[in-house]
Amino acid sequence: MDMSLNLLIALVVFAVFLLAFWFLNRRSEKIDTGEISSLRELADKGDAYAQFRLGQIYYEGTAVPRDDREAAAWFSKAASQDHAEAQFILATMYEKGHGVLKNDREAFAWYSRAASLGHERSRVILESGRWDAFGAGPEAARVDDLAEEGALTVGRGEEGQPHDRDKRELFEKYLAKAEAGDANAQYNVGVMYYHGEGVEKDFEKALKWFLLSAQQGDADAQYSLGFMYGRGEGTVKDRAASLEWFQKAASSGHKGALELLEKMRLRS
Repeated sequence: MDMSLNLLIALVVFAVFLLAFWFLNRRSEKIDTGEISSLRELADKGDAYAQFRLGQIYYEGTAVPRDDREAAAWFSKAASQDHAEAQFILATMYEKGHGVLKNDREAFAWYSRAASLGHERSRVILESGRWDAFGAGPEAARVDDLAEEGALTVGRGEEGQPHDRDKRELFEKYLAKAEAGDANAQYNVGVMYYHGEGVEKDFEKALKWFLLSAQQGDADAQYSLGFMYGRGEGTVKDRAASLEWFQKAASSGHKGALELLEKMRLRS
């Protein structure tokens, strides 16, 4: 009898413990409007993690109505700053057409970038035969084919990533520094012309500013030029020039360029 009573008491205590654990865990998962407001403020200033968290919140419908389009917009901002998990989720959204138009090429590009950053699930997905048509298979690939797989980074530097507010003001700020010869600002002006952020999209002007920055040894600008020459953006397609700029970026230690050149070597 005593043993049965003790067992009953133990079971009740265990059940209470589980209930308390569940309740505390649920409380920790709640997100209030103040936290969302703080995340949005940081995200607008270019914080990649805050952009990723906002994407998650809208994607999962946590404390806000689920909104795949809003989620995709925030994941895209974080992904452009090399947040690997954001790149992976964005790739799945392009693959399924959630919040964005279904686009397998975009999906492949984002899976590739995430995999290059060590994202294991992206690497496994790329190994499936589904992606062979986009260059993930064993067939040889040309430099301009590989250039199609990439995406240019959206801004960098002390001011952070361009955002929906004050884009024009930020562009003018970068432009003033760029015209004074600042290589980092020249790169950012190139990015803003490339994407049409704060200024009308213009590949020729983007190429011009990337070139000025690259000539000062900026590896990101050299990497961007590799893509633009490979794709024929703002200039005629030039495989030799594309390869030359990728090699210069790699010699400066640019991780993406090093990995891309290794991919070319393996496929040749």
